[in-house]
Parts: sequence; C-alpha cells; structure tokens
Amino acid sequence: MQPVPTPQAGPGSASSDGVAAWHLSLLPAELDYSLQYDMAAVLKRFATNTTIKGYVMCSGDHGPGDDNGSLHAAVSLAGILGGVVVTPSTVGIAQAAGITVELADTRTSTLEEVYDTYESQFSTTILFNQQAANMAHTTDFAIFSRAFALYDSELTLPLAQRALERLDNISMVLGWASEVDFVTSTSRHGHQVLCSDSNSNNPVYMNFAPPRSAEAGRRSALAMEPESTECSVDASDEKHTVAFMFTDGDSITWDLGNFVNPNYDWWSSDSRGKVPIAWTFQPALQELHPYFLDWVLSSASPNDRLLVGPSGAGYSYLDQYPSSEARQRFANWTADNVARVQSLTPPGSRPMLNMINQIQVGNYTDAIEAEVVADPEAAPTAVLVDEYEALTIKGDAWYISLGDGTERSNTVVTSRRHCLSTTFGDVTPDQLVETLNSSPTNPTSTDGYSVIGVEVWR
Repeated sequence: MQPVPTPQAGPGSASSDGVAAWHLSLLPAELDYSLQYDMAAVLKRFATNTTIKGYVMCSGDHGPGDDNGSLHAAVSLAGILGGVVVTPSTVGIAQAAGITVELADTRTSTLEEVYDTYESQFSTTILFNQQAANMAHTTDFAIFSRAFALYDSELTLPLAQRALERLDNISMVLGWASEVDFVTSTSRHGHQVLCSDSNSNNPVYMNFAPPRSAEAGRRSALAMEPESTECSVDASDEKHTVAFMFTDGDSITWDLGNFVNPNYDWWSSDSRGKVPIAWTFQPALQELHPYFLDWVLSSASPNDRLLVGPSGAGYSYLDQYPSSEARQRFANWTADNVARVQSLTPPGSRPMLNMINQIQVGNYTDAIEAEVVADPEAAPTAVLVDEYEALTIKGDAWYISLGDGTERSNTVVTSRRHCLSTTFGDVTPDQLVETLNSSPTNPTSTDGYSVIGVEVWR
C-alpha cells in the first residue's frame, strides 16, 4: 500500500490533477477545498464581492515564439490592476459572470511599454520567468504576488536585467529556463531561483498558517509509514560506509509533483524506509505549503532525513554572487528558513538537518565558502558541493578554513563520490555496486566513506 493517501478528486490518483487534489485535501478538514473546473461559476463568485475589478485583454496566440508579448504583458498587469486575463474568444465568459470592465488591452502594447508605465507597482521580491507555452502553470502565483512576467532563457536581455536590478536583496525568480545561464544571471544579482515551472494553487497553500500540533498529530497517525530499520555507523567498523543523496529538492515542481506521486518510485515507494536515504528538500516550503511540509515530516521513517537545497532556501550559485555581503545574506536567509522548518517539526518526527547540498559553476575554493560560514549562527553543519565544470572534491572532506587559513570553521565540506544519472552520472548501478564493494574500509580515512548522488529526474 502506498504511503500517499488516494486523492479524492481529479481523473486519477496519480495524474497531475489527482496529485493537486490530494494537496488540497491536506488543508484543514473543516474547510471545503477541491479542484474546480467550472470557470464561469468561479468568476461569478468572486466578481460579486469586487475581488475581481475587471479583465485584461490579450491576444489569443500563445504558442512557441510568442514570448514577451501580449500574454506576458497581460499577466503582469492582472496582478497590479486586480483583473483576470482574457482573450477575444474567452472574454464572453468573464462578461457573463459580471466582469464587464476592461482594465487594459495588451494587444496594442509592448512588454517594455508595460514595464516602463507600471514599474513602481510590480513586486520588488518576486520576478516571473516563464515561456508563453507553459503559462498555464505557476501564473496564479505570479499574479498573486504582483510579479512582472517575461521570458528570457538566460535573463540577459536588457529588460530582464532591469527587472533583476530593481528587486530587493535575496529575491525569488519563479519559473524555469536554460538552467546554468538562467541561475547564473539570477545569482549575479544576489537572488535565487524557485524552480516552479509546473505548479498550481501555491497562493492557496501559502495562505494557511502552519498546522497546530494537535492537527499535526492527527495527520501523523493517518500517514502510513513504511517498514524501516534505523541505521548506525561506528568509527570502529571495518566496512565502507555509503550515504545516498537524492537531488533536486529545491524544485517545488518536484517536491509537490513526482516526489509524492504514487506513479513514481520516490517518497511514495513501498520500499522507502528500508535503507537510509538523504532527501534534499526546499525549506521555503515552511511558507509556501506548510501543511505539505508537515505531512512529509510526519510520514518520514527513521531512515529518511531531509537535507537543504540545492543551494539553500533557493537555487543559486554562490560563487557567482556579487559580493561577500550578498553571500552572507543568502546564508542568513537559508538559516532562518531551516530554523523555521525545525521549529515546525511535529512531535515525534525528526527535524530537517542543517546540511546543505550546494551547486557551484566553477571549482570549489574555501575562500568563497568561508564567507558563507563566517557567522556561526547561520553556518550549516555540512556543505555537500556539486561543481558543474568538474568534480574536484570527489568524496574528500575537511573543515572549511577561515580567514588566512589558520583557523577552521565547524562546517564540514564534502561532495558526492559518484552519481547515478542518465545525464551526468559517472557509473551504472552495476558498476556502482562493484565499485563500492571494492572500496576502502578504513573508518579513520575519508576514503572509507562515500556519498552517492541520485538524480531524481532521470
């Protein structure tokens, strides 16, 4: 039996709608939340209490190649003007529901003109970067947060740079694009990406306060924990010790989707709990979906441990950050989110570990990391570094040096020794078994230990 309760709405328990319905079922039982497919009825309900002030007209052409046009302009305006986005073919639905005021028509405006006119009204903490062809996802979050919407695969166009420069320190960029270039541009402005290219209902989830301890206890009892056996390691053991770490926990597209989907062999696997697994996870879910965070913590077995990242409370490359002050701000932001997750841990559950899976573009140096761990109040216990150019640490481990190198921090840095992945893996499963069985067993050497990365997408 799967540990994920069967969704009560949607076409199938493992479909995207089914999983979305399941997320809604986590919310307080005294409130009725379910997926709604009658758009006219929903619009009519909110039109009657002036929540919706009118509509924003845009073109009906939203396929590939239509980025940064009428649709992005309309989504940008909908949040700050209080409107719904319509096209010539759907405006009649809005009008029939009582939404008759046209707030703007973006068919006659460029995205640059919209930004120039309304720049001061857009969010200074969130930017939305999403392809027009994928705007069915995450757009509710962007409108809710009054974010400016555009699409630039690398965030290097002049308009994208203007939008990034205007954001406050430690802001979030929603959506997804060309990974390394996209995250690099975001990082160079001191911000981070919230991987969220295929999400819905986040504004609903995040408007609930974290569950009360009694409610947490109730759902903890309902959660079906798989069979588990606690694993322990002793320094005198003459064996090679292995830890498996699952990747991409920063992505709320993953966390709220396939991570929990019973069609996939991850958190919903009936084998979970039989061996120790480290799951990277997004600590910002304490704000984005506290009821889901509570459910994950409650349903974890003794062999499941949550780690942070990558690369903290948001996906970023700290070696691309503009200054040491920016890196320290990110470290403090992450530490605050981790502390909040730990404070919300249900009774009897194990808290998120203050260990961070961090990704860097260039090769690792202690000089960069020393700035992140300089404040002992914000410093993690360990940093597990992935490098894009080449994996230079490759299983070695040491305490990060501070200052001129004569003083050490209390933070250990290490990395995966091998990775299972069809895109960047270095071994097959069979090769990994052979390699680990022939690896050193000295418990006093770092050679006697291995962290194995497991990519969750492929």
